[in-house]
Amino acid sequence: MRFKVFIIGIFIFLIGVIQSTILNYFEVYNVKPNLLVVFIILSALLRGNTEGAVIGFFAGLSQDIIAGKVVGFYALLGLYLGLVVGSLNKRLYRENFLVAIFFTFFSTIAYELAVYLMYKGGEYIVAPTAGIQFNVLFVLKHIVLPEAVYNSGISVFMYMLVMKLFQKLEYLDKAARKY
Repeated sequence: MRFKVFIIGIFIFLIGVIQSTILNYFEVYNVKPNLLVVFIILSALLRGNTEGAVIGFFAGLSQDIIAGKVVGFYALLGLYLGLVVGSLNKRLYRENFLVAIFFTFFSTIAYELAVYLMYKGGEYIVAPTAGIQFNVLFVLKHIVLPEAVYNSGISVFMYMLVMKLFQKLEYLDKAARKY
């Protein structure tokens, strides 16, 4: 169990480092994929709501440390995302990668809209006379949908990696329980 927590922690750390360094070179229309969100979604699909929520919390905390303005904002969003997606996994055939693509697309839209509305929307509510227009459709068209498509494409490759990771961890956990 401790080994599993350690390996998932290392995995979250590596994804955070890759996201904040290497992915800056893979921007398409000024949008880059959010690997931590994809990892939260895939983990919740494969492992359930409890593990999805815990992984979502720590992946969000990692994102808070890397790029957040307020510590805990992304952690709570990741926790809720992992909880909701993990709650739906009991009714699905999780081993199908099309399910992962579908959930990644729509969960990314919900996650990024929540980020936009909570971060940017709050600025416009507080200071409506700043002369900046609050345009959700523009953000949806130019940021959220391209990122959702990008995340969905990345989720195919990441799904295989995350599935192998959890299979290996299950094997090691069963082997440890034998003795």
